[in-house]
Amino acid sequence: MKNRGASQHNIDGAFVLVVFAVFAITVIAVLALGANSYRNLVSRDNDAYNRRILTSYVTTKIRSADGYEGVAVGGFADPAQDDGVNTLHLYLDIDGDTYDQRVYFYEGKVYELLTGLGSNIPPEDGVEMLDAEDLSFEMSDGLIMVSATDTDHRENHTAIAVRSLLNSQKADGDIGDGDGGVG
Repeated sequence: MKNRGASQHNIDGAFVLVVFAVFAITVIAVLALGANSYRNLVSRDNDAYNRRILTSYVTTKIRSADGYEGVAVGGFADPAQDDGVNTLHLYLDIDGDTYDQRVYFYEGKVYELLTGLGSNIPPEDGVEMLDAEDLSFEMSDGLIMVSATDTDHRENHTAIAVRSLLNSQKADGDIGDGDGGVG
């Protein structure tokens, strides 16, 4: 009888050990699947961030400078002349002086440069903001079209309404027809 009781305890112990092992394996499998899902979500979010950061940066700059004649697109030194460096000019009034904040793509990077109006400073003197493959601006009918290509060759395009230009054009009768047109 004594031998039969010891055998019963060994079976009970083995059963508990098997149940614990199954539980441990299940927990490890769930954790591994969860970690893989989390890694995929983080990768997707980083890709979305990197794809949109250039256009989001430019959109924020434009909206912060959107005042009367506060935004222009054109050449680096002068928006009216194409000098090969497509530049977004943001005109800022600081203590009664007008400054030209330039955002532009030059030699694989997006730069920002704050200068006095009419200053002749070369593009390489700007502050590097982001790495990129391309960034270009086009202005038409109160809209600035931004095309950006990040370092992973992903393109993103956006159009930003320059509200001060749209409002002045609407007041002049240049755009909109009063029946749901632009403006």
